[in-house]
Amino acid sequence: MKRIFLAVAVIIILSCNNTRVMSASNLNEYGRTEQVTDTFIHSLQQNNELVLAFAVETYAWAKTISYRILVKNKNEWKGYNYFVSITGGGSQKKELVKVSNDECNAVWSFMQSKEAWKITGDKGEDFCSGAKKSNCNINDGTTWRLLIITKDKVTDPSYYEPAFFEKCCPGNEERKLFLEATDKIKHAVPAVNDEE
Repeated sequence: MKRIFLAVAVIIILSCNNTRVMSASNLNEYGRTEQVTDTFIHSLQQNNELVLAFAVETYAWAKTISYRILVKNKNEWKGYNYFVSITGGGSQKKELVKVSNDECNAVWSFMQSKEAWKITGDKGEDFCSGAKKSNCNINDGTTWRLLIITKDKVTDPSYYEPAFFEKCCPGNEERKLFLEATDKIKHAVPAVNDEE
């Protein structure tokens, strides 16, 4: 019994240490010291050790943001679907969804092993390079964001239509990693309603 208790204690300490290591060193170098401005995401930032989120922003006809969110606190994970409409007076819809601790731990392990917080994004420009550039065009597309948030640090690389441009002009290794990371969050957080 003593050994089981000791093993559990070591696992908990190591797991918490992994979050602190990212928070204290790697994210310090790559993350910005700030609090997020969205009130719901801000509350998640304040009340959890770690927030991982995938967001899709639309701007064409109505400004909306759809999030799939994982939060970790005391070795337990929760998932959320969160939708924000900024046009027409604005509205929000939040839904807690059931997630697997094992799958969420795998997502976080992937982020750590690939150092996903180092992804810089495309900053809304230079989607393609070389000869294919003129053949790759999309209008009124969406912007995808990957958020890695601790209590005091934020990284949030974004890409304009990354799946489209990855097919049209592959070869951007950071964009490819970005797509892998966002895909892992999408699979860990079940979609609701009409989402894919």
